[in-house]
Amino acid sequence: MTGIELHTTGQTYDLRIVDGKMSLAETTPQNQTLILVARKGEFKEYPMLGVGIEDMLNDHNFDTWKREITHQLEADGQRVNKLSITSKGIELDAEYQ
Repeated sequence: MTGIELHTTGQTYDLRIVDGKMSLAETTPQNQTLILVARKGEFKEYPMLGVGIEDMLNDHNFDTWKREITHQLEADGQRVNKLSITSKGIELDAEYQ
């Protein structure tokens, strides 16, 4: 999926400008990041979309989070091939169908 690229490092999510123009790129990983960090209600057109991954801090019920992440990515039209959550991080392999 090609779209307008954002800076997804840090927490600014500003438009990525290259040579004075908006950058277009593969946006699947960017979309996944935005869905993971956004809380419900932050996407005004889709108020039920978002995981709010910050809320996972100090929560060790990873199965609940796996279900929520899978549900939210599937709502965006993605197929989750692999999802692993450990105390060290999230490993995600998903793609648009």
